[in-house]
Amino acid sequence: MIAASWLTVPKLLSFLFFLALGVRVAISHGPSRRRAINILILYVIATNSLAGITQWDDWPFTNNMLAVGSGNDRSRVHWQAFYGVDRAGREWRLDPHTWSPIFDSVLQTWVYMSYGDLSPQQQGEAARFLFAKANDARAALYAGKRIGFDRRLGILSCPYWWRLPRWRKASSEPYRALRFYRIEFTVGEIARDPTHFSRHLIAEIAP
Repeated sequence: MIAASWLTVPKLLSFLFFLALGVRVAISHGPSRRRAINILILYVIATNSLAGITQWDDWPFTNNMLAVGSGNDRSRVHWQAFYGVDRAGREWRLDPHTWSPIFDSVLQTWVYMSYGDLSPQQQGEAARFLFAKANDARAALYAGKRIGFDRRLGILSCPYWWRLPRWRKASSEPYRALRFYRIEFTVGEIARDPTHFSRHLIAEIAP
């Protein structure tokens, strides 16, 4: 906590200096503008490299941290999955961009840590909000439209996570319920057979 507080001022100064270099580029002309651009480029490269090496985030320069873990074929993984349920009782896996601008993993954490502690009234409010998000995304996907980070820039967008499965098939009718499952699998087993996992219902909500 002390280290984080101590870094606040240098990070602010770094950002202000970055803005100053940008302003200098904007107001410069001729050879001086070329020098200003070169200095700005060098500063961006140096600051971004320093953030990556030290693993200290210095917005807008990222530390390029990767969310990874070490494991092997016997590693047991626990995950959560969200499904919409249509009138016939069929389940439809919800695309991770359904909850944009947050991502699947953020909602997973919230459901796991906070949903059960809400009052019935608060759970009802949360249910209505989640239903609205899920059905808006369902309608867009069924109509062949893009959702979330892909909505405007398509493949040029910068999503919350890369290389995670997308679930673009959607029901033609609104969902009547949402189900949250806890998924468990062993790395080696699911690598050999993608259907080799178990799931346990955490919660089912209806509007």
